[in-house]
Amino acid sequence: MRILILIALLSGLFVLQGCATSLDSGADKVRLITAEQKSSCDSLGIVSADQQLGLNKLSNSMNSALNEVARRGGNGVFIISSGTVGLDGASVTAEALRCK
Repeated sequence: MRILILIALLSGLFVLQGCATSLDSGADKVRLITAEQKSSCDSLGIVSADQQLGLNKLSNSMNSALNEVARRGGNGVFIISSGTVGLDGASVTAEALRCK
């Protein structure tokens, strides 16, 4: 019985780790932009990402937002808000930017 419980716990741990959001190609080049720097950038729209499951929810939300900025051709991101959402989730809302 203990072996079954251990297997179930390990399986759950692997599932939670499988929910990690990694950075796509190009997203690692997206940089944070301050309010003062935004004036030299073009807006590509608002991106929003949230994570409800797994570990490192805020980090996964940020990676999802950075991935979307890169998909839109952006090289900068201005964070509008980030924090908890729902019972145990995390959310990031940001503006995707193309900066000179």
